[in-house]
Amino acid sequence: MKQNRFGTVSAEDAAAFDRDGVVCLRNVLTPDEIEHLRTAVRKQMDQLGVSATGYDFEALARQVWDTSKPVETGGANRFDMQAMKELVLSDADSRPLLEEGEASEDGLFFYDVAAWKRDTGLREVAFDSILPSIAAELLGANYVNFWEDTTFVKAPHTRQKTAFHQDLAYFQIEGEQCVIVWIPLDPANSENGTMQYVRGSHKWNETYAPNVFVSQTPIASSPEKRCPDIEAYPHKYDIVSFDVQPGDVIIHHVMTVHGAGGNPSDHWRRAVSFRYCGDKIRYRDRMGAIQQVGVTHKLRDGDRLFASDYPMVWPKPWPGLLLADLYQQPETMTGSGD
Repeated sequence: MKQNRFGTVSAEDAAAFDRDGVVCLRNVLTPDEIEHLRTAVRKQMDQLGVSATGYDFEALARQVWDTSKPVETGGANRFDMQAMKELVLSDADSRPLLEEGEASEDGLFFYDVAAWKRDTGLREVAFDSILPSIAAELLGANYVNFWEDTTFVKAPHTRQKTAFHQDLAYFQIEGEQCVIVWIPLDPANSENGTMQYVRGSHKWNETYAPNVFVSQTPIASSPEKRCPDIEAYPHKYDIVSFDVQPGDVIIHHVMTVHGAGGNPSDHWRRAVSFRYCGDKIRYRDRMGAIQQVGVTHKLRDGDRLFASDYPMVWPKPWPGLLLADLYQQPETMTGSGD
């Protein structure tokens, strides 16, 4: 297999990423690294109902479509979910996005963010695994900043799909030199909700408004256009998915349109995603972007991502340096230790 200048990605995989906007790489992470991520996710899920950032989108979707009840999110307060409900119900084109089958109270679509700020194990994978080097190669970047991590868990018998969307307008960035690494912690396939990507959509030269995940309804404050209704007309698009095992990763371009099925199976589908930005990315306080958790920077539009909120994870000052150990937890995150 021909290797590139960093020796982390084959020439064939680099070409596939450039052509398709997504590539699946096999056996990238070690069993110990996967276990670090599982432990971090388990800690997050244990705080559901108490955490300010953890949500069950399956339960929220049921509440959104039940017009007789307000939205209840426990201790989670990152989003105004009642306003989201009103937005979805006011959208003439919105509809539930559910796998076929009988209604079940067993499902869970768990979402949380920013575990890297308090979990050493997850930080080791984000900073000190081979992933930053892979991101640098695919992006052709001179250096790489870590942007954020997100957790997505679909429990068995979860009917809720993830609406097709594009990531760029969710982030406070300008530029396209950004990748998202989707890391399965369980075997994932079409039966339990693996990711689905519209091949080549990163070259459409379109920026789409963020949506609310449980519906195609775009966030009202975004000036961007609505993402196409791919769920209604899947035959019109070149949709690709990958059967993956723990250790594999799927990497997509920030402009690639993607979504996911529900999980009607009897098996869990846990996953973590990492976002990496190259040296051409600049900060932009984008209208409609989701506000990040616990950021302390004072960056202005057009600034490079030179802030402790966006650690530079590649290249390292010297080989073997473990960046995760150097991270200093900000005071805003104190009390949420490992």
